[in-house]
Amino acid sequence: MKKKILSIVLSIGMIAGLLTGCQNAAQKEAETTQTAKATQAATANDILSLVTRGEVDVADGDPSSYIPGIYNGVPAKLVGNMWRYSGCYWLIADNDVKDIADLKGKTIGTAGATGGMRLSVLKMLEQNNISEGDVTLIANGTRQTAYATLTSGEVDATIIHNPYAVLAEEEGVGHVLGRAWDYIPDYYTGTIMASNNIIEKEPEKLQRFITAYYQVHEAVKNEYFDEFITWAAEYMNTSEETMRKAIESEIDVWLDYPVIPEDRLAVTFDYLKQYGWVDGNVDYTGTYTNEFAQVAADTLGLKDPYAK
Repeated sequence: MKKKILSIVLSIGMIAGLLTGCQNAAQKEAETTQTAKATQAATANDILSLVTRGEVDVADGDPSSYIPGIYNGVPAKLVGNMWRYSGCYWLIADNDVKDIADLKGKTIGTAGATGGMRLSVLKMLEQNNISEGDVTLIANGTRQTAYATLTSGEVDATIIHNPYAVLAEEEGVGHVLGRAWDYIPDYYTGTIMASNNIIEKEPEKLQRFITAYYQVHEAVKNEYFDEFITWAAEYMNTSEETMRKAIESEIDVWLDYPVIPEDRLAVTFDYLKQYGWVDGNVDYTGTYTNEFAQVAADTLGLKDPYAK
């Protein structure tokens, strides 16, 4: 039975169907794997379990979940960044809240009880002299679920993904208070993980896949942007105008740079340990390799956007 590549198939397999120029490279790798749309809803723990059982070889997700798992024995490593590796989250609020300073005494949705989205809220509050004790924080889910808590009045503000920040303003529900990556620019989230099995036994296959991943995203961003907007709008069940606004508002984090930045890992785990969300003994060193990412970067001529 062929191994699965989870989640990132959305980025390669489905988008590649729109393309002509780089379609073959992406589809060649997609066709070598067995995929299932149902896996999009898999949690990090689900994915780590599948990797441990040898049922999954590649997945994308949150390094703050994957690294502790790898540190504790999951047979895998991080092998590259996603198309973006900053937390492109938006803090939005209802129309009674004019700015972040108005959030004192309010109820704010943080997506989960831990993780990058909650951290984003805390850091945005902190930089506006608001402590955790000054507000009520609730785990209200993500995307449609989080948006519903704002429209229903369950929360006064929430951290959320686009296109819901754009939708809030278009529908008159609320407005944007800030972008998370402007407050914690060094937080690292959005990684690709591969099993030790594929790293050690099928490195050529993994290399082709990793290279194709960035090749597709570069082509989408630079050559097939309009086609991507059409596809994304249909997939997210929203208008093309809304989707274009949403994607263009995050274009600065669409980096397509493969090589995992150790300095960002260090900062991220300092934050997570500060809030007690990961065990203090967890060490990110040895949990990743840049051998495949560097080859992809060199092959495609991709440069570190933060290189000094």
